[in-house]
Amino acid sequence: MLIIRDVPFSQSSLIKDLWEKNRKYHENISEHFGFLYANLIFEERINAFGMFDDKHIKISIAEVNGNLCGYCISTFEGAAGETHTLHVDKSERGSGIGRKLMKEHISWMKNNGCKDINITVSVENINTIEFYKSLGFKPNTIEMKLADREDGSLCL
Repeated sequence: MLIIRDVPFSQSSLIKDLWEKNRKYHENISEHFGFLYANLIFEERINAFGMFDDKHIKISIAEVNGNLCGYCISTFEGAAGETHTLHVDKSERGSGIGRKLMKEHISWMKNNGCKDINITVSVENINTIEFYKSLGFKPNTIEMKLADREDGSLCL
């Protein structure tokens, strides 16, 4: 049975293992920028959300039969909302968990007065782009990068 519940920021460490799977996923799918994901550290990334009070951040986890299988983190400021990260374990993808998490987060942001809701997706993450399109999101801009690799060479 699927249970989706919100957790306070103080319990965000519950998602660490799934976050790490998400980090590795992005490291592996990125043709040019996988190295940017290689050294990301959960505690550093999650602590950046500490600037939001409980009213302005929503952290939800999904459990199937007591096993954590997904999470979503969204925030808002004024009329602008953003989903920062969504991940569903590979074993549960396609079961509707990501859609349920996103619908709850979109509703939460709208109920808090958000007129604009954004999400950033890696251009190489085609399945996820299509997933967000199915929820009504539309492409807006593409960020281009010229980044130094760990070995000092440029991504060309």
